[in-house]
Amino acid sequence: MLQSRSYSLNAFVFVLTLAFSAIDFAESPRPQPIQRLSLQNATDALIAKNLTVLAARYNVDLFRAQRVAAALKPNPTIVFSVNQFTIPRNIVHPKYAFSTFPDNGAANTTYTIDVEKTIERGAKRELRIGQADIQTHAAEAQLSDALRQQTFELKQAFLSAVLARENFRVVRDNLKDFCRTEQLLTTQVKEGYSAGVDLRRIGLELVEFQGAVSAAEQSYVQSLRDVFNLIGEGDAASLDASLQIASSDITSLPDQVLDVIEGDLDLQPLSMGIEEIRRLALANRPDLRAAQLDYDAAEAALKLAAAERVRDVTLGTQYARSGSDNAVGVALGVPLSTRARADAAIAEATAAKLQAEARLRQSQAQVLTDVEKAFVAYRISRDRLSLFNGQVLRNASEVRNIEQVAYREGAKGLLNFIDAQRAYNQTLVGYNQARYDFALSIYQLELAVGSPLTN
Repeated sequence: MLQSRSYSLNAFVFVLTLAFSAIDFAESPRPQPIQRLSLQNATDALIAKNLTVLAARYNVDLFRAQRVAAALKPNPTIVFSVNQFTIPRNIVHPKYAFSTFPDNGAANTTYTIDVEKTIERGAKRELRIGQADIQTHAAEAQLSDALRQQTFELKQAFLSAVLARENFRVVRDNLKDFCRTEQLLTTQVKEGYSAGVDLRRIGLELVEFQGAVSAAEQSYVQSLRDVFNLIGEGDAASLDASLQIASSDITSLPDQVLDVIEGDLDLQPLSMGIEEIRRLALANRPDLRAAQLDYDAAEAALKLAAAERVRDVTLGTQYARSGSDNAVGVALGVPLSTRARADAAIAEATAAKLQAEARLRQSQAQVLTDVEKAFVAYRISRDRLSLFNGQVLRNASEVRNIEQVAYREGAKGLLNFIDAQRAYNQTLVGYNQARYDFALSIYQLELAVGSPLTN
C-alpha cells in the first residue's frame, strides 16, 4: 500500500517538474497526464515520510530498547585469581605449581575461582519495568502529538496553496479583461474616438493587476514548496524561484501547475457546541496524555528511589586449590548503609514529580485555552462567511458588467468602470479569504481537539 502511494506521489512530482520546465520553452509541450495531489494523499505521505514524525517514531524505538534494558537482571560475575605464584620455584619445578611444596606447605600456590551474583530486593526490577513502560507510552503520545501538529501545518499549507490558486485565477481573469479593454481603447484612440488619457490610465491599472498576479503566483509556488517539505519531498521537485510575469504575457504560470492541487476551500459547518469540543479535547489531546504519562513516570521514579533504601544482597560461591588441597566456600555481601544515597534519589525524584505535576496542570490549561481561541475564530469566520451569499457575488458581477458595457458604449467614464472592477475583485478575493479563514478555523479546532472533526 505504501509502495503504491509512493509511486503515485513520485508520479505527481515528475509531472509537476515537467510543468515548470515547460515555462522555459516557447512552444507548448505535449500534454502530460496530471497526477493530482489531494489532501488525503498528502496526509498519507506525511505519515510515512515527514522527518519530524520519523524522528518522533525513532524516539519510541529508543524507549522500547530502554524498556528491554530495564528488565535485565544483574549479571553474575566470575573472578579467577592466583596467589603465591613463586616464579623461580615454579619455573624450576613446574610440578609444584599444582601440588604441595614439601619443605613449606604455606608457600603453596593458591588458585581461586569466585562466582558472585547480586540479588535485587524491594521489587526494584518490577518498578524499573513499570517506569519504562510508562515512558514508552509517553513517547508514543509524543509521536501522536508530532503527527497532530505536522498534519495541521500540512492542512494550513495546502489551504494556502488553494487560496493562492483561486486568487490567482481571479486576478488573471480580470487582467485578461483589462487587456481586452486596453486593446479596444487603443483602437479607439488610433481612430480618434477616445482620448489618450484613458489609455494611460488603463496602463497604470494593468501594472497594478500584473503585480497582483505576480503576488498570487509567488504565494502559490511557495505554498507548494511548504507542502512538499511537509510530505518529505522537499528536494524532489525543481520549482523555478525566478518565475516572472513578462509584460507581453498574461502569466508565466501554466494551467498544468494550477491543477496539481486537488481541493477547494469549502467545508461544512460543525454541528457540536463548545462544551462537547472541550470534552473531546481533554480526552483526545496527545500532548495532554503525554504530560499525564510523564507525571505517572515521575511517580514510578519516586517509588523506585524509595526502593533504594532496601539493601540488595550479594551471594557468592568459591572454589580454591592450594597445593594438592581443594576447598569450597560461600559468601554473603550486604551494604553497610544505603540511606544517604536513597535519600538523595528520593529528593531528586520528588522534585521531578512536582515539576511533572506543574507541566500537567499547564497542559490542561493550554488545552482549554486552545479550544476557546479556536472556537472564537471558528464562530467569527463562520459569521463573516455568511455575509458572502450568492446574491452578493451576483450583484458584484452584474455591477462590473454593467459598468463595463456603459464605458465601452460611452455612457460612463473610465473611473466608474475601474471602481466597479476593483469592487468585483475585492468581493471575490474577500470571498476566497472568508472561505479560507473558515476552513482554517475548523482545522484549528481539530488541532485543539486532537482528532478529526470533518471528513
